[in-house]
Amino acid sequence: MSSELAELKSTIRRWTLILGVLQITVGCVIGFIPPSAVQWFRGIVMAHIEFTANGVLMIVFGLLINELRLGAAALKVWFATLQLGTWSNGAAGVAAAFIGASSKLMPTLNEKFPPPHGTDNPIVSGALMLCGVTVMIALLLTLYGLLRNRSTTQ
Repeated sequence: MSSELAELKSTIRRWTLILGVLQITVGCVIGFIPPSAVQWFRGIVMAHIEFTANGVLMIVFGLLINELRLGAAALKVWFATLQLGTWSNGAAGVAAAFIGASSKLMPTLNEKFPPPHGTDNPIVSGALMLCGVTVMIALLLTLYGLLRNRSTTQ
C-alpha cells in the first residue's frame, strides 16, 4: 500500500471514529429534549435512536477501514456517503419533531403515533431518501473493499 493511501486511510479512520463518537453524543443530548419542546415527540425518540445506533455503526466501520482494499477515490466516496447517510437519518427525526410532520416512508410509526401536521413532509422524506441511498453506497463499498481484500490475500 502506498504511503499516500496509508495516510489517507489513517486520516479517514480517525475522523470516522471521532464523528461516530460525536454522533452518539448528539443522540444522547437529543434524548434530553422534553416532549413539550417539540410538536411531535416521536421524532425526538427516532432521532435519539438513529443517531446513537448510526454512531455505533460509524465506529465499527472506522475500525474496519484497514481491512478495506479501496483506492483513494473510493475511500473518499465511502467516507462521504457514510457521513451523509448516518447524519441524515437522525436529522430526519429532528426535523419531524420540530415540524410536527413525518414521511410516508415511516408508515408503522405514523400509524401508532400520528404526527399533528401530516405524514408527507418533503424535508423529512428527502432526508430519509438521502439516508437510504448514501448508506447503501457506503455498505456496498464496505463489502466490496472487504471482499477485494480477502481475494488478494489468498
